Amino acid sequence: MTKIYGKKVAMQRIESFRSSGRMPHALLLYGPKGIGKHVLADYIAAMYVCEDKAHAPCMKCRSCRLAMEHGSPDIAYPIPGIEAEHAKHTERSMVSLLREFIASCYAKPIEGSTRVIVFERLDKLSVQMQNTLLKFIEEPLDFNRYIFTADNKAPILQTVLSRVTAVSVDPADREEFSEALTEFRPEDGHVITAERVSELYDMFGGNIGAATEFEAGGENVQYLAAALKACEATAARRELDCLLALLSVKTRDELFDTLGSMADIFAQAAACKAGAPLPGAFRNHTKSIAESFGLDAITAMYNELNRLYGKSYTNPNQKLFAAECCGSLFSAACRN
Repeated sequence: MTKIYGKKVAMQRIESFRSSGRMPHALLLYGPKGIGKHVLADYIAAMYVCEDKAHAPCMKCRSCRLAMEHGSPDIAYPIPGIEAEHAKHTERSMVSLLREFIASCYAKPIEGSTRVIVFERLDKLSVQMQNTLLKFIEEPLDFNRYIFTADNKAPILQTVLSRVTAVSVDPADREEFSEALTEFRPEDGHVITAERVSELYDMFGGNIGAATEFEAGGENVQYLAAALKACEATAARRELDCLLALLSVKTRDELFDTLGSMADIFAQAAACKAGAPLPGAFRNHTKSIAESFGLDAITAMYNELNRLYGKSYTNPNQKLFAAECCGSLFSAACRN
């Protein structure tokens, strides 16, 4: 069976749904980038198509194996394909491609009795695409099940949120984090020491995906470095340094992820100001923000980050938008 690290609360909710025979027709798995939403989505998809209904997902049958390999004919991951097709044929909008995919889902599943559709990065889809999905999920066919993933719920339309069951994906505890990182081997082959594992846990607070990506030095964590630098600069009230941090990311998606990570840190800082203990992830950055600003200012800045996060998928000029983000963030602090 595939090892599922962390996600204990999320797994308990899913098991409660399954054992009661009341699995929602549409699930939203949300949590920070790297937390394991896609691993859990694959696990739930396998649960739906497993041939051993009493022990689903058994991870032994052909259907489970195909599900975990993304090879099942009854499990679809449409968004990456739609994005790739749109990039090749820019005259065909993503909305049109999504409508074509939806039309294909009115045919019955190919092998089993259930089709599972995993819509990744729901929070990055445009308002028009979300509205197109809304019409699809509000009147579901008996054989279709939907799994959505999102880093942040803020950009998701309330009309969509009202028609899905949202499940927060929780991080691993220190023991599970240590086990996962001990098994991890970066491409350069270096062994992660127990001391380094502890450092990574203090930084990422049980987010295994973000920690392993960071340790491997992958380009996909550039957004995180930018987010941490921007938070450091904001705590020190250095607006220019904050702007330079936001300008350091190369793509719109990286800027999107940078804003999302900053919002997570500001949310933690607000909780600390309200009396909650320091979190496991980004303790030093959370503490710096909490010590530098009052609760009203932190809340206003968090709300502003969420607004900007939701706006970032509209594909503005990236440099101008980074400047707007920095200016809006510091203006929110000054007003409170």
